[in-house]
Amino acid sequence: MGFETDNLPLFENSSDAIIVLQDGIIRNVNANAVKVLRYAAQELVDRPYGDFVHPDDVALVDSRYRKRMNHEPVPQVYPFRLITKDGDIVWFEIHAIEILWGGRPASLTFFNNITERVRAQEALQKSEKVTRGILNAIPDTIIRIMESGRITTYKGPEGTMVKGKAPYAGSHLSDFLPREKFEEAMAAIGQALAHHTVQRFEFKWAEVRGTQWYEARIIALAGSEVLGILRNITERKRQERALTERLQHLETRVKQSHAMGTIIGRSKPMQEVLETILKASRTSAHVIVYGESGTGKELVSKAIHDLSDRAGGKFVPVNCAAIPEKLMESEFFGYKKGAFSGADRDKKGLLELADRGTLFMDEMGEIDLNMQAKLLRAIEGGGFLPVGGREPVYPDIRIIAATNKNPEELVKRGRMREDFFYRISVIPVTLPPLRDRLEDLPFLIHHFLEKLGTGDQLPVIPSHVMSRLQAHHWPGNIRELQNVIHRYITMNRIDLPAPATHADLPPEPREKGTPRPLSEVLAEAEKAHILRTLEATRWKKARAAELLGLHRKTLFRKLKGYGIE
Repeated sequence: MGFETDNLPLFENSSDAIIVLQDGIIRNVNANAVKVLRYAAQELVDRPYGDFVHPDDVALVDSRYRKRMNHEPVPQVYPFRLITKDGDIVWFEIHAIEILWGGRPASLTFFNNITERVRAQEALQKSEKVTRGILNAIPDTIIRIMESGRITTYKGPEGTMVKGKAPYAGSHLSDFLPREKFEEAMAAIGQALAHHTVQRFEFKWAEVRGTQWYEARIIALAGSEVLGILRNITERKRQERALTERLQHLETRVKQSHAMGTIIGRSKPMQEVLETILKASRTSAHVIVYGESGTGKELVSKAIHDLSDRAGGKFVPVNCAAIPEKLMESEFFGYKKGAFSGADRDKKGLLELADRGTLFMDEMGEIDLNMQAKLLRAIEGGGFLPVGGREPVYPDIRIIAATNKNPEELVKRGRMREDFFYRISVIPVTLPPLRDRLEDLPFLIHHFLEKLGTGDQLPVIPSHVMSRLQAHHWPGNIRELQNVIHRYITMNRIDLPAPATHADLPPEPREKGTPRPLSEVLAEAEKAHILRTLEATRWKKARAAELLGLHRKTLFRKLKGYGIE
């Protein structure tokens, strides 16, 4: 009796692929083996098994087959490759037992197809190889850390992953981190594992080359491990420190009014203005300065220029209201010799003069719509042609515009292009009128006394005069104050309109209902104050403008607007 008679039904119906080997020859195969190898049974039986083994694996299989048949120790299970009739290479894992076949020793060999598993392993190994290559190319220190704080794997910035070896693999974070940083690191590990979010913190590290700064990023992995990525940020910290010191230096200059020339102000509104000036100076974005006449719009604009990276270029101021409409183009864009009668030489325009610097456009609301379109093209990089010129000029300029009007209202009324307004009003700076910052009045008066006074001793302003100054409305703002102090120094008197009585004030509206807009009430108050000043100067407009601290053209424009002849 033998295996071929006692166990033939089990052999044929097994779900495994099985062959019988004897003397290196295939003696029998079951249906599943035929199916796997894709040969007919008669094509397999009585042929050497080596005919179907991959050439690279023949020596291994032959050696282990002979050892097993000689009762020498061999692995119970091992993988190798067979080649099917179709030429496909299939990975198998085999397990063999000794039997009797025809009364002689033989090997009953079970085959388990592991091709998919091998391919998955090869793909994983390839992926791990690529990952290792990427990790080794990253100039960061990468460590794998257990939830307990134990380091399992370490890769320094020079590459090569290290497991369980010096300098840090196998160590605990507490072995080298200071207590406070160790606690911060453990908290970050806990947060990363609990919430699966990237945790960041920074720390200093003493090295032979000096103290180094590192940024740590903690990323949760599967299970209870995290990946720690340490990047040397020493150079970044040095640059940040240098930038911070520079900004602190600039801020000190601004807040102490040294870099700002004569910008004086300790009140909250002016401190906010100074902060905005500092922020605006850090960029090259266009700026628009809002404020009433005499609030110092040009002074603030010059400060932004002086504190910016454009300080090496020119600050070119222009009062747009003072340029006749017919000369706008030649003033802004310049002209070439012979462009018109009297053009006996080339002349650069304001935009070209401000190249790599700042063009300050005061009263920008006075520019007509056609000129706004041409300026918009120039400041957006489209360049311009000088009058009579053929070659375009492309200036690199920053625009700081100023106005005492409401540009949005001008846009609604069709007196300003919307695209022009939005292009130049990136950063708004609003200057408060003097009446809203009266706590600065003593400092401003002292400044003007120092600036305008002569001799070793400053003039003294009596307390009753100071009270009058404090009670004044200051419609002409800082310019009016400077004129008043100058007159006091030279003529030893303060000329201010008499305080308004109830009879001087505009009548209160008698009708009930919705209150009138504030702008309308203020306009009435301004008109009444201008009329009182004209009466005090016997309608001498130049003298009235001086007392009000207004430019004569500004006063004439207000008179025309209020219908005062």
